[in-house]
Amino acid sequence: MRTFFPSESCKESQLNALNPQSWLQVERGKLSKLSSSKLSSCSSSSSIESLIKVPEPPVLPFFKPVDYVEVLAQVHEELESCPPQERSNLYLFQFQVFRGLGEVKLMRRSLRSAWQKSSTVHEKIVFGAWLKYEKQGEELISDLLASCGKCAEEFGPIDVVSQLYADLSSNFNEPALVNADCNLRNVIFKIGDEKIVCERKKIASLSAPFHAMLHGCFSESFCENIDFSENNISPLGFRAISEFSVTGSLNKVSPNVLLEILPFANKFCCERLKDACDRKLASLVSSVEDAVELMEFALQENSPILAASCLQVFLQELPACLNDDRVVEIFINADKQKRMIMVGAASFSLYCLLSEVSMNLDPQSNKTACFLERLVESAETNRQKLLAFHQLGCVRLLRKEYDEAECLFEAALNAGHIYSVSGLARLGYIRGHRLWAYDKLSSVISSTTPLGWMYQERSLYCEGNKM
Repeated sequence: MRTFFPSESCKESQLNALNPQSWLQVERGKLSKLSSSKLSSCSSSSSIESLIKVPEPPVLPFFKPVDYVEVLAQVHEELESCPPQERSNLYLFQFQVFRGLGEVKLMRRSLRSAWQKSSTVHEKIVFGAWLKYEKQGEELISDLLASCGKCAEEFGPIDVVSQLYADLSSNFNEPALVNADCNLRNVIFKIGDEKIVCERKKIASLSAPFHAMLHGCFSESFCENIDFSENNISPLGFRAISEFSVTGSLNKVSPNVLLEILPFANKFCCERLKDACDRKLASLVSSVEDAVELMEFALQENSPILAASCLQVFLQELPACLNDDRVVEIFINADKQKRMIMVGAASFSLYCLLSEVSMNLDPQSNKTACFLERLVESAETNRQKLLAFHQLGCVRLLRKEYDEAECLFEAALNAGHIYSVSGLARLGYIRGHRLWAYDKLSSVISSTTPLGWMYQERSLYCEGNKM
């Protein structure tokens, strides 16, 4: 995996220590055994610790449970019995477990399972883009994808318009007519100097407000001419609406006119018209430029199909699209309501992906911190919260935002992530509390199953021969 924070299994080749295996030995809480020839060439007064030049390990932004076997077994049991809509999140959690172990192949398998078991189009978009991102730069896989149409199709964009269904169950059902005067079969809408002749019944069928206006107790129900000049719709736009009321189609309508019709449909609660407009605009998104222009519009007008189409374009262009400040701003500024429009219930998965890509680019950047803040906001389960708290804590630590990092590591620790104690100990050491950091790790070692990283972390705070 391409990451700024390499897992332990990847670190040995990166170090230039006296013993090629010293990193692994320190990770297991042991001191390297130097040969007598090495020791004799050094000053006899030097401690063994001073001879082993192991770089200070980073506090990794990974989920690292005390018992990997128990956690993986629990995930397996839950996968056997959970509802279908929860499986992709469980596979994402399994991915995070394997990530802490540095098992790249198993990580990929978990991501693929999350993609295969996705219960929503949004999950399919996120995990498909994640798999594509993970395979970038791998010549063997690229050749395979190029030679296998099925594989290329798998991780490419999906047809959002055909797969995302709008809930039109609450669509307007036309009630009995109050005014059924056959002499008023048509109605003329005046917009500026132009007049558009429409079928009264067809326009009334678009929504409850139109029905009340044209067949209810309002004065317009008895009028043949209605002035619609103040409703932010052009004559061309209203002609398209009139045609839609008859044919149910917007096929020949230009994009600019569609951008007029969608707000109008929202204003007058025309759900079928809005859905058709949403789908037509979504089918026209083909580039990042298109997506940037239309995403804000989609979020403002509550258009989930258009928003999902724009999201897919962004994610298919990772990591390059995160160099576009406009794209980053869209993701960072999305509140809970906008996230629901953009990505449905897959908000946590989306920001997991974005924060990982951003950490690989620059873990200390503002956008990385902001993506992780959105990840914290999107976390719902305890597992999601402890991961989000810990990852944001690691980034705050790198950015030297120590007070914020401390609060986040404390929150992750309280949620059950024991590894976050390493972040607290590191902060204590930075602030000059070496003994406190040593005792903090000693307390963890004595109260739970001791692991290599605990001894490794504690060794950073040893004084003299104290171990």
